[in-house]
Amino acid sequence: MAKSRDPFLRALEQIRARALSGAYASAPTIVIAEEARQLGLSTTPVREALSCLCGEGLIERGPTGGFVATRMDAAAVRDRYDFRLICLIAALDLTVGLPSYGRLPPRGGSSLLDAGALFESFVRRAGNRALLTAFRRVDGQLRQFRDAEARIFRDVPAETERLFQLAEEEVNGALRKALHDHHQRRSRAAALLSLEVMRRSGDGADEGRGP
Repeated sequence: MAKSRDPFLRALEQIRARALSGAYASAPTIVIAEEARQLGLSTTPVREALSCLCGEGLIERGPTGGFVATRMDAAAVRDRYDFRLICLIAALDLTVGLPSYGRLPPRGGSSLLDAGALFESFVRRAGNRALLTAFRRVDGQLRQFRDAEARIFRDVPAETERLFQLAEEEVNGALRKALHDHHQRRSRAAALLSLEVMRRSGDGADEGRGP
């Protein structure tokens, strides 16, 4: 019989996925016993996984103990979009003049996922581990807003296509402006994005509780 997966890794993977989807956005606290029950695990690997995710910025220690989702109100959302833009511009600064070979990731059919892959490719290309770590941390915190972006900004496919076109043509000044516009419109809509994720999270929680 195959050995079951490590309980800690299972808890880490599934709780991370829930955090990235915004599942905890409206929860005042993350109830360890309830998470353990849903995963079919003891509370120990769940607690360890939550502690690990604190290091990724997806979960925080609660003010009175326990764990809570990282606070993502309008100001926090705005700050993270602004910081991701800083990471991307820094990556472009570090790679000015480099050829475009290997620069563009393959397209997967989802505009938001394609844009995310393109952003990471910019930063990876810079070859700066500290910059990549910072980018991945903030980008991970913003993943829960992807669906909300698609609902609020109906031109996401055209926006993503433009980013790929500029990256392929190596029009650096225009690419910088497009990245700036991409992030600033989301920064300006931070309150709407935050409310949308909170609303969806609350609806999901209600469905999960049942009658």
